[in-house]
Parts: sequence; structure tokens; C-alpha cells
Amino acid sequence: MAVFHGLSALAIAIFLAGALSRARFWLSDDRSPGDGGRRPTKRLAQQASVAIRFLLRPQTLQTLFWNGLVMRQVWRESRLRWLIHLTISWSFVGLFAVGSLGNYAADFGAPLEKDDAWFAAFNDAAALALLAGLGLALGRRYLTPAAHTRTIFDDAIVLVLLALLGLSGLLVEAGRILEEGTTASAGGYAFLGYPLSQALEPLDWNWEVAAGWVWWTHAVASLSFVAYLPYSKLRHMFTSPITIALASDKEAPSPENERSANQETEPWPA
Repeated sequence: MAVFHGLSALAIAIFLAGALSRARFWLSDDRSPGDGGRRPTKRLAQQASVAIRFLLRPQTLQTLFWNGLVMRQVWRESRLRWLIHLTISWSFVGLFAVGSLGNYAADFGAPLEKDDAWFAAFNDAAALALLAGLGLALGRRYLTPAAHTRTIFDDAIVLVLLALLGLSGLLVEAGRILEEGTTASAGGYAFLGYPLSQALEPLDWNWEVAAGWVWWTHAVASLSFVAYLPYSKLRHMFTSPITIALASDKEAPSPENERSANQETEPWPA
């Protein structure tokens, strides 16, 4: 697992580099041609300190909770968009937590087994929510698009990648069940993975080999997607709540550049 941990660290480092780049761009709202388009590092640090202190205020945290976690503003605009955003974003977070972070926890001695009832049920429920949200997003964006919806190639890439991650994750679970010979009584809580394993069993593959290949394919794809997040349109999952929170108070640092960074007719994926 050392290779997996190393790749995880690399993916997180790339993610943080992208996030910090976005933060630097946002903080540089008064850049001028004379300074090469960038603020001095000291001034950026000062501005970042001001922004962090503001974001940690109780009023700002409350706004972040309602507009970032609960997505109240999206709910008010469109119930369907709210459902799509909620299912895709939170199911992905949940799958990443029980997948990648769960592997770390088990490696460091946490009493965590893949066939634990809560783990298997949560994993499959999150996968189902992700695929359902993607289905709704595909239908709304490509079958019945709103008049103001603007779809670009990046939308298709993100949707396809998420769908592949969700489906390959179920294949990983099914392959593990077949490799370990998990019984129905132990694997029954995997209400998607276990039936899929029974459907694949007649193929009579060498699951000790096949499960390993499927797992590494899914792991590399998942970590690549995490690294890609801050560079894709999905970054609005993080930037939009913060922008809304900052705009809700006159004392907030001015996020003028975030306006130019997010000039999309309608935020992805809804």
C-alpha cells in the first residue's frame, strides 16, 4: 500500500497547489501592470490573514453552512438543481472518505472492515446517489436544457469521469467479494455490490488477479480526479459558498476577480 499512499500524497499536493493558485488569484484583486500582475508575497499573506479571520467569524461560518453544506440558495432557485448538486457533491465526498481515507484508517489499525454493515450500506448508498445525480444532470443538461444553459467540453469530461468512478467503484466491491468469497450473510448490506458480484461470478475469472487490476484502475482514476478538481469547473463547489459568504457582509474582502473566474451562464453540473 506504500505506492497507493505515495500517489494519494501526490494527488493531494496537486489539489492543494491548484487551490492555493485560485486563492492567490482571488486575493490579487488590485493587481496592476506595474507589479507584473502579482502582489508582493508579504501583502498576499496579509490579505490572506484578513480573509481567514473573516471566514472564521460565527456569522460567516453560519452562511457557509447554509449556502455551502445545505445549499440553501440553490434550493431557493431550483429544487432540481439543488438535488443534483447535493447528490453529486456529497456522495463523492462520502465515497472518497470511506474509500481512500478508509484505507488509511484501516492501515493504521482502525477497526474497519469492508463488510461491516454500516460501511457496506453507506458505500453503496453513496454510489447510488452519485449515479442518480449524474443521471439527473445528464438529462437536464443534454435532454431538456434550459435556455440559458451553456455546455462546454469540460462538462462532458467531468460527467463521464464521475460516472466511471462510480461504476468502477462498484466493480471493485464486487471483485473483492468474489476474491474473498464473501457470503450473502456478510455481504448482503452491499445491496449493489453483492448482486453485481453474483452476476459476474459465472465469468469464472481469476478474481485474485482481476480484483487487483480493477482496484488499481479505480484508485488511480479517483486520485487523478481529486488532483483535477481545482482546475475544473467543479471548483465552484468550494469557491461559490465562500464568495457568497464574503458578499454577504460589507466588511468582507472584495472577491472581484472571482467574478471573472466564474463567468459561466450556469454553474456545473445543473
